[in-house]
Amino acid sequence: MRIYGLVGSSGTGKSYKASSLANELGVHYIIDDGLFIKGSKVVAGTSAKKEPTMLAAVRRALFMDNDHADDVQRAIAEEHPGGILILGTSVNMVRRIADNLGLSSVMEIIKIEDIATAEEIGTARTERMEEGKHVIPVPTLEIRKDFSGY
Repeated sequence: MRIYGLVGSSGTGKSYKASSLANELGVHYIIDDGLFIKGSKVVAGTSAKKEPTMLAAVRRALFMDNDHADDVQRAIAEEHPGGILILGTSVNMVRRIADNLGLSSVMEIIKIEDIATAEEIGTARTERMEEGKHVIPVPTLEIRKDFSGY
């Protein structure tokens, strides 16, 4: 299985760019913020965005909870993906996610700066900081079932 990582600071547009990068890499699966995603559907996992604290969100995104990690590991085994794109804020984060899910080593790390323009990153940061928008690379209806009130 080919494992890729996409890294960049929070709010730089990683989730927004993930689907197009995955298509370029010939990968149909993405791991982002605690979710295992195929195309536009959440296959398994729980979003870190619904955690009440930053520490809990980081633990969720890193798959540090054994039940959460087991759930996603089972889904990965059932899906037999040829490759997965893992999103993270650092190379270390991407590697920890791969390790915690029992995946093979990361074969290539791509920086958000290498696939997004400075203007796109600036727009993403503005939307995150000023408007509080978070992007998840699946349709809104796919996420609504996990977020009451959305």
